[in-house]
Amino acid sequence: MPVTELNKIPQTSMWPASARWAEHVLMYVVRDTRGCELNEVERMNHFPATPFCCITWMLAGETELRQQGEQVRDQRLPRIILAGCQSHYGMTMNIGERHSFMAVFFSDAFHHLFEVDLSLLQDQLVDATTYLNATGAALLQAVAVAPDHAQRRRLIENFVALHTRQLENSPWLRLRRLGHNLSLHVASIFVGVGARQIQRRVRRETGLPLLGLSKLWRANRSYQQLKENLKQGKALSWADHASDQGYADQSHMVRDCKEITGRSPQQILNDTKKNENDWMYRL
Repeated sequence: MPVTELNKIPQTSMWPASARWAEHVLMYVVRDTRGCELNEVERMNHFPATPFCCITWMLAGETELRQQGEQVRDQRLPRIILAGCQSHYGMTMNIGERHSFMAVFFSDAFHHLFEVDLSLLQDQLVDATTYLNATGAALLQAVAVAPDHAQRRRLIENFVALHTRQLENSPWLRLRRLGHNLSLHVASIFVGVGARQIQRRVRRETGLPLLGLSKLWRANRSYQQLKENLKQGKALSWADHASDQGYADQSHMVRDCKEITGRSPQQILNDTKKNENDWMYRL
């Protein structure tokens, strides 16, 4: 009697950047659905608004942008996707099977590495090969043809290593190290320009307006702390968590979460446990 092969389960792998570069590169993510018989809903990819810049190499398969916030989209995405900072949650759809490698950069580091005006990339998903400088384009090609994911990570971190001095001088890195919410006054002091100039510079070098950047930085800290608390088996109190993370109250946290993800914090926790298309929230 022939043996029926069980359907494969989609694989998502995440590696943090090496400790030396973790303040510039957040993580690397591989998504592999080859050999998996996924239905249309399972081939969706939900993502939150984010203060990070991402490059995704589609090593196999294609994907389309279907939604940004409440706006319906219909955009076939390129083989190497550059995603600027996103002020809206969204959804893409895989066309068939997918095998991808993603590098997630802190936006200020991305600005210095690739000399890109990030204000032009806000809420954009574009062909990376048309936006990066010559050295960046060479990196894109090298990563695309690398024999394995370990070599891809090495290529990116070797590239980062060449720019250590200018990355360490970033005022946004110093602000991130503080771990506080951004304000116009504090940002002006650290960046060294007046309040009138700070908004233009923050958009160019970090990809978002100051208020939006501060909101997403806090949301990311909040989510990472929540996952750590749950991992340690701590009791969950949304009111206490909101207070600990600097929100005015629980309602404030819920409003921000809905704006960033389209769902409440509890809905996100519930959905990520059962929905294949919420794999990005499990990273």
